Amino acid sequence: MSPRILLSALALSLITATGAFSSIAKWPPWISIESPVNPYDPSARGAAMLVRAAFREGDAQLSDLSGAAEGIVGGVRKTIPLHFDATGHANVFALRRQWPTDGTWLIRIALKSTNAIVTLDRNGEVASVRVPTERTPATHDEVPRAVAAKEIDSLLAELAEAAKR
Repeated sequence: MSPRILLSALALSLITATGAFSSIAKWPPWISIESPVNPYDPSARGAAMLVRAAFREGDAQLSDLSGAAEGIVGGVRKTIPLHFDATGHANVFALRRQWPTDGTWLIRIALKSTNAIVTLDRNGEVASVRVPTERTPATHDEVPRAVAAKEIDSLLAELAEAAKR
């Protein structure tokens, strides 16, 4: 095989591999929730949960996060904007309890276009975490999707009904 053909084949392989890799490497922001929180970490002590924020490139900042406690207290729907704290660990933020102990609550956390829904048990502890996703038509990849207000309302109603039992 001539060196020219070998180089052409190598270049084609590299372009193909790079093209495949670039579609894999392009991923949206991601959120992970950590609970229970390490009680021996002074920067996280007292937090209800830790939020791990991941970008493909660069570190997350406090300003990249937003969230709300969504609840039903005495039959009345409530929304409380949340404040996150830096922990001293890159891409890890503490969320301390900022919602009342009475009622039924869930936590909605957003990192740019990615949302996490955290349900809480009767003791206010993390019961479940879900990052809603949808399949893209072009690539069939699962990607985070927006969360509609009606989804939050429906989930809250389910949680409130379950709490009555």
